[in-house]
Amino acid sequence: MFKTIRTRRGLVGAAAALGMLAAAAAGGVAIADNSTIKAKAPHAQASALVNTDGSRLYSQGIKSLTRPQTGVYCVTFDDATQIKVDRSTPTATLFGNEGTSPWQYQIFLNTYPTTPCGKAADTLTVYTGNGSGPADSPFFLFVP
Repeated sequence: MFKTIRTRRGLVGAAAALGMLAAAAAGGVAIADNSTIKAKAPHAQASALVNTDGSRLYSQGIKSLTRPQTGVYCVTFDDATQIKVDRSTPTATLFGNEGTSPWQYQIFLNTYPTTPCGKAADTLTVYTGNGSGPADSPFFLFVP
């Protein structure tokens, strides 16, 4: 049908470009329900953007996330991820609070059972705070 290789390559290139445009258009759709928005971290077992109140803006691989007290967040991972919390190497970074100095806040992670999270062995504890003590702050969480 298309006898020259140049014609075939041109058609394949045009089809690929149209496919990319269609994917870009479909990717721009936002969903308001935070439980259905999946984080785009293909090399992560789990990741999330966590709001100050403990809700997740988007996430993947996380079963539950609670905030039992100010500045303390308890993260339980999906069973399918098979993350062993005590052997994991999680990373967390604070998400900037508008109108505050980035140097005021700190974040710490505990991979061992803690009292605020009920001494649960399968739960990661995230602490956020400032120079005055515990304080709620939004953060990114990543478990490679």
